[in-house]
Amino acid sequence: MKPRKLLALTLLICCALALQGCTDDEPEMELVFGELFRDDFDSVVLGEHWLIGPELQHRQDNKWSLTANPGFLTITAQEAEIYEADNNPVNFFLYAVPYQNFEAVTRILFQPESDFEQAGLAIYQDMDNYARLSRVHAYGRHAVEPALETAGSYSDWNRDIANTAEIYLKLTKIDGQLSYYYSFDGIKWQEVEHHPRVNWEQVYVVLYAISPVSGREVDAMFDYIEVRELKWEPVKSAL
Repeated sequence: MKPRKLLALTLLICCALALQGCTDDEPEMELVFGELFRDDFDSVVLGEHWLIGPELQHRQDNKWSLTANPGFLTITAQEAEIYEADNNPVNFFLYAVPYQNFEAVTRILFQPESDFEQAGLAIYQDMDNYARLSRVHAYGRHAVEPALETAGSYSDWNRDIANTAEIYLKLTKIDGQLSYYYSFDGIKWQEVEHHPRVNWEQVYVVLYAISPVSGREVDAMFDYIEVRELKWEPVKSAL
């Protein structure tokens, strides 16, 4: 081999070894639970951490209650929606999330009977940018609807389910990637295969119930909401 080619090969090997050494020095990271916010709705007074709206004109205090079903936040579905240009929310309960990465979980008792009656959980930046996961009646079937609206454009990935009034819903946001889960017992979770990415910074977790087509007033009972911080930390040594 010519001296010049040998020198070049030697330099490449040295660079590769140096890069390998840098990689080995970087700690392995894992996602762990951090702080926890939880509301069990066991008070007759709504916590100050909630915003009802999102704007004052979207609030109807005679259509929600903490006493109608003690231990639950009861939201009566109204003729409302935030689908694309149809921005008319009513009684959306918003909690400002203080964490960059988090998971949100709720348990809902709700029995939809007509198309697009729904109750659910959302990660919300504004009325044109949000992810929502709902127990819904859609196209004559009972379903769970994971959905995403960005810049006013809506997509959904409905999953047909048996007719059940009880559902657990979970949304996660990790480094801008969203994940959707649902469960019938709060233990065994089914994950939706879609994992869209968003560039949202300041977001809310939202609880809502709407009946945009039927206008039927049907109660959705929210048992609790839990928002848990997720954060990256170095993997602890087994020693």
